[in-house]
Amino acid sequence: MSKPIEELKNYNISEKDIERLKSIGITTIQSLYMTRRKNLLNIKGFTEKKISNIFTEANKIEVYNLFLKGSDFMNERDNTIFKISSGSNNLDNIIGGGLESNSITEIIGEYNTNINEFIHILMINGQKMNKKNIIFFDLDKSWFCKEKINLYAKGMNLNGKKCLGNIMLINDIDCYDELMDKLNEISESEEIKQCSLLIIDSLISIFQKIFQETINNSTNSQFNIGIEKKIDIESKLGQVLNILKRISQLYNIAIVMTRFINNDENINERNDLIKSDPNIEIILNYECKTRLKFKKIKNDKIKCIILNSPMISEKDCKFLITEKGIQDC
Repeated sequence: MSKPIEELKNYNISEKDIERLKSIGITTIQSLYMTRRKNLLNIKGFTEKKISNIFTEANKIEVYNLFLKGSDFMNERDNTIFKISSGSNNLDNIIGGGLESNSITEIIGEYNTNINEFIHILMINGQKMNKKNIIFFDLDKSWFCKEKINLYAKGMNLNGKKCLGNIMLINDIDCYDELMDKLNEISESEEIKQCSLLIIDSLISIFQKIFQETINNSTNSQFNIGIEKKIDIESKLGQVLNILKRISQLYNIAIVMTRFINNDENINERNDLIKSDPNIEIILNYECKTRLKFKKIKNDKIKCIILNSPMISEKDCKFLITEKGIQDC
C-alpha cells in the first residue's frame, strides 16, 4: 500500500502544496507518480522546479518504479474515484455503482425520455458527495428549472433552497469560442476544486449550430457541408472533449453530457450534423468512458442501455422518475 501524500510534510513540502495536490485527487505517493507532469503544471503556483523537488522528496519516502503492478493501479484508482448514485439500484448496478468521477459519461435519448428530469435529480444527488458544488452548462438556455430542483429536493427530504445555492449555472454561451473560454476559465478557478459534478446540456447543440449556419449561408439548395468544414467541427469537438477530460482528471470530478436525438426518418443529412458526419459518433465513442441511451417504454418507465464502456459489459435496466427521484421499477 502506498504511503499517504501527507508524508511529504516531513520532507519540507509545504502544507499548502500538499493540499493543492490533494485537491486534484492525489492522496498517495503512488498516485503522485501516476500523474502526468503536464497535469501538475496546471496547478496554481506549480513550476517545473517545484514539481521536480516534490518528486525528489517523494522518492525518499517511496522509490519510484517504472512499472506499476495492475493490482497497485486498481487500488490507487479505487481509493481516488467516487461514484454518484442515480438513486436507482438497478441503474447503479449496471454502470458499476454510479456515475464515476475522473471520466466523461454521455447520456443520449429522444426528448420524451426525461433526460432533463434525470440530470436535475443528478444535480441533487451529486451534492451528497464530500464536494457539494455542481456546475451546470445550459447550452440550450431553456433546460434549467429551479422548480424541478425544489420539487425533487422536497421529495428527498432535502432543502431545495440550499440545493439551488450549490448549483453554479452557466447559460450565456452562444458559440464554440465562448464555450472554450469558459471551460479554460473554470479549469483555473478555485471553485472547481469544490465540485463533484459538471453537466453539459447539450454539448452537440453548439456544433449543430455551426453546421446549420454553414448550410443556411449557402445559396445552393443541394449544398452539402464540405470535408473541410466537417474536419473543422470534428477538431473543435475534440478540443472541447479534451479539456473536459483534463478537468475531470485534474480535479477528480464526474462529467455528464446529454444529447437529444430525433429518430424522425424525414430528417435528412442536410439538416442533421450526426447523420451528415458519422465521425462525430466515433469521436464521442472514443472520448466518453461510458455512453448510455435512454428509451421510453410503457407506463412512463425508462429503459437504459449501455452503448459503450471499457469496463462494463452491454446491459440494460429499467427505472422510473418520480417526485422522490430516480427509482427502481
